[in-house]
Amino acid sequence: MNETPPLRIWLDAAWERHDREPHDVLAGLHERAAALPDDDDGADALRLARHTALGHLGDAAAQAALGSLLARLPAHAALAAGVERARCALALLAGREVSAPLAVRCAVVGDVATAFVLGGRLDAARDTLFPLEAEAVEHADTAVRRAFAASANGVAGALLDGPRGAAFDALMLEAAALARRAWERAGTWMNVERADWMLAHCHAAAGDAAGALRHAQACLSRCEAEGADAFERFFGHEALLVAHRAAGDTAAAAAQRAHMAALLPQVEDAGDRAHCERTLAKA
Repeated sequence: MNETPPLRIWLDAAWERHDREPHDVLAGLHERAAALPDDDDGADALRLARHTALGHLGDAAAQAALGSLLARLPAHAALAAGVERARCALALLAGREVSAPLAVRCAVVGDVATAFVLGGRLDAARDTLFPLEAEAVEHADTAVRRAFAASANGVAGALLDGPRGAAFDALMLEAAALARRAWERAGTWMNVERADWMLAHCHAAAGDAAGALRHAQACLSRCEAEGADAFERFFGHEALLVAHRAAGDTAAAAAQRAHMAALLPQVEDAGDRAHCERTLAKA
């Protein structure tokens, strides 16, 4: 007899696999919806449902599944913010008028724009994301600024993992540059350094080796200037590896891989080290 695992354990595993098995995760969330607790775990489950349905599936069926899930939820206070965000996202996707606060729109705009990208509606993605920049980056609440920066970064990441093509690549580079601008107003040096990492990968994917090298060097230089730990420096060198490989410089790429291998034993956190090991194996 199979026992249903506790929600927190199930959620941790679901976050790990949601990008690989989005339909299964969304179905599991639908089954649990009516019993979600009035606490942070319940709110996290709802956040995962919105992100999986829109950020990894995006189609009409997934949007309908998210709407069905919302209808099954108990009226818990801890779920109220998540319900508002999910309904805002579905309204934006449907082209309906939205009067939600900027904080809500900044929190969901990444998933909404990604859903448009998944549907091939690149102009809709751009028109949803970019008009928020001026208001979001000037907002007094750091959480709002960070939410917008994270949303822009998420769109760039989705495009990086998606199909290549001139229109897709152009939006990818625009979104990655937007994320870096936003992180400069919202985050720490580490957020900006990671934004340069993203830009290095995006430029490499778009075939711009010079741009990739410029951002990879900025990423690693910031790590060194700030005395970053081995994990951050590992990925600074990984960005340079990707940039050199895009330029066809196999010797320089191999040198960066050697730096990564040397840093690996210094990564203290077991989960981070496992992530580095997987990255090195594919490098």
